[in-house]
Amino acid sequence: MAGIDEVALIEGRETAEAIAQAFVEARRAGTTLIRYPGTLPESLDEAYLIQALAIGLAGGRVAGWKVGRIPDSLTGAYGSNRLAGPIFADSIVEARGIEAPEMPVFGDGFAAAEAEFLLRIGSLPGGFDGEWTNEAVAAHVDEVRVGIEIASSPFPGINEFGPAVTISDFGNNNGLVVGGRVDPNLRFLAWPVALTIDGEVAGTGTAGTMLDGPFGAVRFLFELARDRQVPLAPGQWISTGAVTGVHPVRPGAEVEASFGDGMRVRCRIRG
Repeated sequence: MAGIDEVALIEGRETAEAIAQAFVEARRAGTTLIRYPGTLPESLDEAYLIQALAIGLAGGRVAGWKVGRIPDSLTGAYGSNRLAGPIFADSIVEARGIEAPEMPVFGDGFAAAEAEFLLRIGSLPGGFDGEWTNEAVAAHVDEVRVGIEIASSPFPGINEFGPAVTISDFGNNNGLVVGGRVDPNLRFLAWPVALTIDGEVAGTGTAGTMLDGPFGAVRFLFELARDRQVPLAPGQWISTGAVTGVHPVRPGAEVEASFGDGMRVRCRIRG
């Protein structure tokens, strides 16, 4: 007869599988989840288990990772100041010139656009054990780009119930627009960044004021790979965090992110 702890473990996994299945099915069908499909996860352990199960059910190739910030008021409760979610290959679009690719969102769910610096993993270390620094992980980054993360979920309340809920649905990611290359020798952390929606400025900021910057997001992922076996791989993009904030969008919106004196990347939102 299973012990109490074993029963709880089995029930917990069954709950996680049901939640993961509901999110994957809703994403495939493009339908809305008015309510969270199960018991709200309360810990990062529960959240990343749901996410890992959903990655397996989705079956697509993970070609990147989004990294988001956990609010200061919640870092003590969750023991982390960042969260992560997978970016699938079929949701990554490379923008060329003034092209504005169409990026889908869940029109009746949650949808937002975020101006971000994107770092590409060029190589992996022999192992992730030990402590990591921003300088150490920088040696494993082979390219820096500007871009726009499309945050979207079939559950409208994805960001209203804490970071564990956000993590459970792929970290609220639904796509990535990859823009032009940035010379990593430039002091891009101080560049002014702005996001406009339909020609109106929605937010401004600099990457240098975000926690410990874009390379800190890479360090966080290396630590996540050490602690939770997140499947990092060479060639994956890391969307390092919303420089100007998270800005809601609706289908039909025109989004542009500007970086420094002239780098821009654009997209059009569709439902």
